[in-house]
Amino acid sequence: MKAQDPCPLADQQVCEATRDLARVVLRRMAVTAAAIEPRIRTLVATRGDSGYALWRLHGADGRLLLRFDLCKEPDPIWNKLTADLRLLARLADLRTHPPGYYYVHPLKDERDIAVPLPGNPRGLPPRTIGPLQ
Repeated sequence: MKAQDPCPLADQQVCEATRDLARVVLRRMAVTAAAIEPRIRTLVATRGDSGYALWRLHGADGRLLLRFDLCKEPDPIWNKLTADLRLLARLADLRTHPPGYYYVHPLKDERDIAVPLPGNPRGLPPRTIGPLQ
């Protein structure tokens, strides 16, 4: 099913290409996350002075798997996943497009975003995020 694009007709091709790029980045994130920890299903990031930082990792049931200390640099194993998350967050224009259009969902705190990962790297991610604990 094709997502409804709220942009004017002249901009829809750009939005569709951006969405395709976001899908590729999301698939790469799913593969990277599964290689590190197979139980990861949702990434939560928070926006700071230097862009988005990986903050929490949640499992399929919404339970917290890992929380990062934002005052410290995470282990280098997380660098690729963090870089992809930052790119995906920059691609997502949450003011113009509905939540989830670029596979990024805003949370209650406007600085935080959640990115649900697909269970199958070739599949699409969930349309909504459940409660995160």
